[in-house]
Amino acid sequence: MKRVLLILVLMVSGLMAASAQEKKHLEFEGVAIDGTVQTVVKKLQKKGFKIEKGEAILKGKVMGKKAKVTVASTPDGNTVYLVLVDFDVKKTWENVRTCYESMKMQLRARYGDPILYKEEFDSPLAEADPVKALHYGNCTFICHYQAPGGEIVLTITKEAGVQCYFVDTSNSVSLY
Repeated sequence: MKRVLLILVLMVSGLMAASAQEKKHLEFEGVAIDGTVQTVVKKLQKKGFKIEKGEAILKGKVMGKKAKVTVASTPDGNTVYLVLVDFDVKKTWENVRTCYESMKMQLRARYGDPILYKEEFDSPLAEADPVKALHYGNCTFICHYQAPGGEIVLTITKEAGVQCYFVDTSNSVSLY
């Protein structure tokens, strides 16, 4: 009886250790950023996203705003590592900045303070015409959050858009 109990305890301990070593994957809209593009897209479709074009570009609402969502895989095409969100924003500075600030507040509420951020214009002249400053690369608005299983980067693009990258740490490809 002691031997059976010892074997049972060892088996349970082994299973607990194995499950503790499983990789934690970042989630986007409740879907783990893991598996094939087709798998992740199907799960997002079940959440209400609609395929826009191809097999990896969808449309839907993210954090309450209309957005285009792109699911990206590693170079071998086997594993999803990134979900890119392009928010549907009119290209005026007020609209872009409002969207960025709204997303930043929602991400901060969920993931805490950003681990890195930079929000500045290179000069007072750049600040006078923010959209032109964006186009010429004379201002930077970016927030980087750490999350369980990955990282989230929120940015205002040179094209006066707001993007959010959800990068799964376990599956990510090195950019360096």
